[in-house]
Amino acid sequence: MSAPIRLLETPSQNVHRPRFAICTLGCKLNQADESDLRRELRRAGFAEVPFNDAADVYIVNTCTVTHLADRRSRQMLRRARRRNGDALVAAIGCYPQAAPDELQAMTEVDLVVDSYDKLTVVDDILSRVGVPHQAFDLDVQHEVAGDRTRRMIKIQEGCRAHCSYCVIPRARGVPRNTSPDSVVDQVNAASAEGFREVVLTGTHVGTYKFKPGDDRVLRLPDLLEIVLDRTSIPRIRVTSVGPHEIDSRFIQILQHPRMQPHLHMALQSGSSTVLRRMRRWYNLQQFRRSVRFLRESIPNIGLTTDVIVGFPGETETEFDETLEFVDEMRFNKVHVFPFSSRRNTEAAELDGHVSPDIKEERSARLRALSDALADSFHRDQAGLDAHVLIEQSRTDETGQTWWTGHSGNYVRYYIPAVDHSPLENSIVTVRAEQQFRDGVQASQPFHVT
Repeated sequence: MSAPIRLLETPSQNVHRPRFAICTLGCKLNQADESDLRRELRRAGFAEVPFNDAADVYIVNTCTVTHLADRRSRQMLRRARRRNGDALVAAIGCYPQAAPDELQAMTEVDLVVDSYDKLTVVDDILSRVGVPHQAFDLDVQHEVAGDRTRRMIKIQEGCRAHCSYCVIPRARGVPRNTSPDSVVDQVNAASAEGFREVVLTGTHVGTYKFKPGDDRVLRLPDLLEIVLDRTSIPRIRVTSVGPHEIDSRFIQILQHPRMQPHLHMALQSGSSTVLRRMRRWYNLQQFRRSVRFLRESIPNIGLTTDVIVGFPGETETEFDETLEFVDEMRFNKVHVFPFSSRRNTEAAELDGHVSPDIKEERSARLRALSDALADSFHRDQAGLDAHVLIEQSRTDETGQTWWTGHSGNYVRYYIPAVDHSPLENSIVTVRAEQQFRDGVQASQPFHVT
């Protein structure tokens, strides 16, 4: 589309602010990119609206980890076009990187930007909408913070692992790491905007490695020490670490009061033979040893994982091994993914593809185990104090209003709202009382910051 788009009318405003809407699919890394896009568009004078509202620009931040993710991305792009036929519709991220021809063939899509050039989409949008970058003088700090409590900050992206089923090395490219100075600046900016927590995220955060120009090589523990020393934001999380990255120094840093006791460790399978076919870089003994080390050092740590069900050749015995290992590890959440064949991967060419019916049945069994483990973990919190970052209030079907948020070990807490005191974005100390819904019911706060 070469001509500027026709902007929606907003007669109540003295100056029309173009409206944008973002739909982000997939991982926390995509959420970090979304945060950057949102910030830049608001700085350029755009007003954000929900994705289902009428907008001048729709951005679908795509995921391509499974064929279902591809389908969902296409659905959201078509939905955007139906919402406003004159809008600029942009597909960005991993799907355009992995299969650009598929998106360029969609008549609903005006702009296709891959994961390498994702952040340049703002300049493309500005040129097509016909709005200069400094057109508006806005209170961006107030707008960006909004009702958000947790900021995703990308410290690394890309992967060299080349697991047999995965398109991420193609979609995200080789590893690139953000300098510690840039990470510190972003954390401090988030704190200044009112965020109480940052999540340091990436394709595989545990592989973080930065060379500052001398003989040193800074790795994840070094980065965390720098961030802790040079920032004051109350809560810091890290994600996506592997078992071989869990050592005594990392655990010592994770025990810092500002570090949140929760890690995501992608298992993918609890069968040694399936792991070898997946070409994962660890074995079950290493995984078991790392989890034991974590639980001994941080007893109430939250551990979540990913598991692929129905990998080519997976037998009933191999799946049972996965169930047994997941149960042994006592994960408090398992993200279950039925195997999705991705073109240009080794796994797509393997024999013994599992039927959809069997994958569905096995996925249901694993999700049931995940639910049982989560309930058990939530019951174990009873009587313990927790620091909860309040995210929002909810009123249930009985008329009871609850404050909800997540604890350090990433358990959802429900706290009865007994007055009209605003608690959004507060960190409250509560005592867990009982397992409740998808989390824990707690007492009234006895400390608020």
